[in-house]
Amino acid sequence: MYNDPHAMQELDGLAAFDEDGKPMESRIKDVKCALRIFQGLRKADEQSSINRSRVDAMFDGANPYNQSQLNASGQGLKTNLNFGEAQRLLDISLSAYVDLYSSLEKLVEVKGTQGEPSEITQQEDIVSEEITHLLRSWPDFHSHYLRLCTTFIKHGTGITYFDTPDDWQFRVGSFADFLIPRQTPASESAIDVAIGRRQYHMHELFNFIKNPKAAEKVGWNVDEVKRVLLKNVTTRGRDSERTYYSDWESLQAEMKNNDIYEGIQNPTVGILHYWVQEMDGTISHYMSAEDNPKDFLYKKVSRYGSAEQAYIMFTYGVGSNGTYHSVRGLGQRIFAHIQTSNRLRCQQIDGAMLSSAIMIQPENQRSLDELQFTYYGAYAVMSPNVKIVEKAIPNLGTAVQPALQDLTQQLQLNTDTVSTYGPQQSSPYRNQMQITADMDVTTRLSGASLNLFYASWNRLMREVVRRIVNYKGRDPMIKDFYERCAKRGVPEKFVRTLDVGKTRAVRSIGNGSMANRMVALRELQGISGQFDEVGRRNLTRDIVSTRVGQDLADRYVPSDVQKRPTVDLKIAYFENQQLQEGENVPVVANELHGTHLEIHVPVLNQIIEGLNTGEVDPMEALPILQAFYQHISDTAQFAAGDPALEGLVGQTRQVLQFAEEAINNTMKAVQKIQREQAQAMEQEGMAVDAEQNQMAQQQSKMQEHEIKMQIAQEKAELDMAIKQKKHEQEMAIADAKAALEFRQSS
Repeated sequence: MYNDPHAMQELDGLAAFDEDGKPMESRIKDVKCALRIFQGLRKADEQSSINRSRVDAMFDGANPYNQSQLNASGQGLKTNLNFGEAQRLLDISLSAYVDLYSSLEKLVEVKGTQGEPSEITQQEDIVSEEITHLLRSWPDFHSHYLRLCTTFIKHGTGITYFDTPDDWQFRVGSFADFLIPRQTPASESAIDVAIGRRQYHMHELFNFIKNPKAAEKVGWNVDEVKRVLLKNVTTRGRDSERTYYSDWESLQAEMKNNDIYEGIQNPTVGILHYWVQEMDGTISHYMSAEDNPKDFLYKKVSRYGSAEQAYIMFTYGVGSNGTYHSVRGLGQRIFAHIQTSNRLRCQQIDGAMLSSAIMIQPENQRSLDELQFTYYGAYAVMSPNVKIVEKAIPNLGTAVQPALQDLTQQLQLNTDTVSTYGPQQSSPYRNQMQITADMDVTTRLSGASLNLFYASWNRLMREVVRRIVNYKGRDPMIKDFYERCAKRGVPEKFVRTLDVGKTRAVRSIGNGSMANRMVALRELQGISGQFDEVGRRNLTRDIVSTRVGQDLADRYVPSDVQKRPTVDLKIAYFENQQLQEGENVPVVANELHGTHLEIHVPVLNQIIEGLNTGEVDPMEALPILQAFYQHISDTAQFAAGDPALEGLVGQTRQVLQFAEEAINNTMKAVQKIQREQAQAMEQEGMAVDAEQNQMAQQQSKMQEHEIKMQIAQEKAELDMAIKQKKHEQEMAIADAKAALEFRQSS
């Protein structure tokens, strides 16, 4: 893998096979080999370290010129300012990544393997919610996430890692404190060795070996830890004299009595973590002092099952050759632009100050030494032997401003940020698509960057969930997590048997932009009539949470449906009972008409199907059919005024057409039955007055005609209402557009 001679030098000390050609159990022989690898990696990273420091300085507000050099060259008064453009770009990029998780109700989705299919989905949702609660309850989660995003945005690579195989709380690092061989392909499994640099307080190291026997069993070298502590700790004790510890008993006593914290001189010690990939793919973990180690502080061969269980890398791009060190972050991409921009702006300010200054020319050195101004109110009198010089200083603004404008445009195009000099925002000719496109450019993340981020974020969340599921320690937060799940009806067995491999991070709508998210949600509103009740409710909650945040969304749309059952649902079921008795039920304007249609229409379909199959008596079904038809028609007329119910209203109108046909067919069937009954009565000798029979037939025909006229009238009214509502909406849109154009033009 490493044909590069520099890479080979970096890995000097890392073995693979023994003399017999067999894979070695441990690829690092001793601490000297480990230290040699560290020194090689650090030397190879020297230039990259310098570049990272320059980028950090730019974001931190470092001036574009070296002030000492300006002073030495007699240009100490030259404008030397950092105008903060880099920090603004970083804030814009960072805000998009913060939106990716702050806009989510659930950070992860899990898959269960135990329980009934009807219950498993609800239990999965509960576990996902509680895992999200656990992560957000962790005090360092937000800060770690911000540091991770800031690091990989600035420098191109961010790193998350775990101190132990069972700790679910990850740490964050960068290439400033996490070294890997150069030319390493951008994959965790391709990293042969990784070295992390950490600073530990004395009491942290002491706690690792507080119980020496237990510490030795898990891999700690107690004697080496004692040596490092004795070497690095000096204090000023209660006698105000400096104390150098020469024996472990004295230091241990000071630590137990907390006396060591009173005047500590060397509060931390540099510790190196080594993660070494063995030939079987497992990861061994070593620790040593950074300064003159005698042995490993800690050693555990094959401590992690895979590289992903030890560390997960985040990259801002794919780089020029697919390696970690070829990836460039925002800082490297904008460094030259920002330096040039700052210098141009400084030059422009210098030009403005020079053009506004009065230029005075003394006749000789003595006149210069004696130069003074005497002020008389609004006037000033100069010393003799000096004169004001007429000057013609070029207007630097005319030369600098176009260059700044072009530079800013190129910078914003290269970083996908909002363009200050883009299309005129006040132009009346900008349509909705142009506005949407501008919002997309404003704060969006590119598809490539987003996919790269989520690829790593998925792996991290999957590893965190795996550790939560398999955790067997005494962490009070994990204990609380299982108790919360149990209170909501999810047993511990269900959590322990999750299919961890199918865990995935939930993606945010809008690619990190609230504006894009609102546009997407509005588009979904247009087709929400085709959603079921759950889908429409989820859409409503997403819209509300986007506006007011996840914490306040429950005030308007509770996440748990059972907390607030809809009254209209019960009313609709009661109405069904009345309609099945053939009663006329009026429709009220402030009802949830979509809910009523979802309850009424299926019953109407059942009646129609029963008539078609002959399972329902036409004589009994006709008044019920007419009652449902009338009520559903009135309900659909109200629902037509809601654009979100357009799809549902369309489906209802199709059912109503079937109902019209069913009513006509049923009436014909009823008439046939009546004729057959009359003939049967005549055959049995029961005389029927011909005039009465004719009147009955005429009455039946008139009734049929009246029903047809009523149906036609109701259909016409429904179509007219829909057309009227559509016309009103078009007029409202036209009025709004005209108002907007008026405001923009004025």
